[in-house]
Parts: sequence; C-alpha cells; structure tokens
Amino acid sequence: MAIFRYPGWRWPDMPGALEDFEKARRQMDRLLSAFTGGSEAVTSSGVFPPLIVTEEEDKICVEAEISGIKAEDLDISIVGRTLTISGERKPEEAQDVNYHRRERKWGSFRKALTLPEDVSGDGVRAECRDGLLRLVLPKPEHVKPRKITIQGQ
Repeated sequence: MAIFRYPGWRWPDMPGALEDFEKARRQMDRLLSAFTGGSEAVTSSGVFPPLIVTEEEDKICVEAEISGIKAEDLDISIVGRTLTISGERKPEEAQDVNYHRRERKWGSFRKALTLPEDVSGDGVRAECRDGLLRLVLPKPEHVKPRKITIQGQ
C-alpha cells in the first residue's frame, strides 16, 4: 500500500494548524464561488469582520471593523480560548430607487479565533463606536507575568 505524499506539504505546527486549515477553507470557498457564479458572501467569509488583536501585560484587546452593523445585531462569546463574533449586516433597501451598483455585502457572518492567552470572564468590556467594535479581555492572575525575587545567603 503506497502512501501519497504531497510535495512540500508537512503537518502544520500547533497551535497555528487551525488557522492554516481555516485559510485553506476560505481559499476553496473563493475558488468554488468563481465556478458557480456566486459571490463570496459575508456568510462564508472568514475574512469579515477584519480584526486587530493586541496583547498587553494584563489584557488582550480585539478591534473589529463592523460598519453598518448595529450592536443589537451582534453576538459575542468566549468559550475557553475561542472568541466568536457573529451577527448580521442587513441590507438597506431604499424605496423607489434603481440600483446601478451594490458592492456592499450583507447577510449573516461568524468569525472565530483562538486567543493567544486565557482570559477572565470577569471585567470583559465591549463597546461599539463609529463602526468599530472594541473588546477588552482581562487576563486571569495565573497568566499574568510575575516578578520572582531570588533569596540570597
């Protein structure tokens, strides 16, 4: 029995393996969308909303661009180290208008990412202003760096 080996492929290192598989899934969605004539909708995209994730000594901050989405149309959850942002961008329908071009995507979306550290559920802050969702996720005490003093003679 022969084992097929794809040239240049190696088993991805953990923990980045899931991100690699998600990237491959998005690329396949784009490829299949081109053949089926569909558009790459917000629904199937792992790209929307675009995120910036930063880490400080005592917290992790996540910013998501969510222009055109109301706070009540968002659902944010954290299970373990997985942050999930989901929601719906609803189309704005104008009456008595003929559209010549509609490039803005709408529909349901769901984006999950693995956080770099554990976070504490207490003290999580979320605010939405000017099309930007900002999450402040405090780290629990056991993952914060501590200074260790050395006992001498």
